[in-house]
Amino acid sequence: MDYEPLFKLPSGTDDIEYVYGTGRGSTYAHHSNQTSTRNRSGANHRDTSTGIQGRSGKTVYMDPKHVNSIAGLYQNAEMATKFHPVTDSEGKPTGRAALYLTEDYGPRKAGSVLSEVPYSLKPAVGLHPVELWGSESPKGSEGRNIHWGSKITEIHPRPDRLKQAGKVGLAAGLAGAAGAASAGEYRKAAGMLGEMALPWWASGSDLATDEEALAKAKKAYGKKSGGSVKMPDSYSSGNWKLI
Repeated sequence: MDYEPLFKLPSGTDDIEYVYGTGRGSTYAHHSNQTSTRNRSGANHRDTSTGIQGRSGKTVYMDPKHVNSIAGLYQNAEMATKFHPVTDSEGKPTGRAALYLTEDYGPRKAGSVLSEVPYSLKPAVGLHPVELWGSESPKGSEGRNIHWGSKITEIHPRPDRLKQAGKVGLAAGLAGAAGAASAGEYRKAAGMLGEMALPWWASGSDLATDEEALAKAKKAYGKKSGGSVKMPDSYSSGNWKLI
């Protein structure tokens, strides 16, 4: 599988914790802020386009049977739904997420839970990456703000020595970490993380206003050269919130 492009990201690579491959041939980088970057393979896809895709707003990992119980409903254009993390009485995440209606659908009323499933914050062989740019699929939408990836078939933890300034080959690093090799040389890309990535499980108070959210993102992910933040293409003021 081709991991080389993931180690040439213009936003930098120091925050990559894992790289992994999926059943359809795509490879991913899992970043330390719970986002992911996909290097898309055109194999076994109707759309045969390839290459680096935009970094997710947040990525979680789910078992195949739970993806099957959620994805089709979320992508159903006939109903309005929202995919939301379940929290406890103190507002802390429970490791479970629910899909519920945001509008009445037949005999079911808005707020009805259609399915509730567990999720993981770390990739593992056998799980599916679920890349989120949003959490709502309004009526008439096909829920394209969530990418339901195919099953992970291999995973390689990033060896610490790859965090050095481009001195270690990618092939040697992956081989040392997990007994696997990929051709090419690791080159450290200049720059700090520029994408905005707010926590998927953030509470309402954490995202009280867009201004506050942007200020937090600038503080956490801004560049050293002045704190500017590159917003995702899908962002527009007032509607880019993951919950």
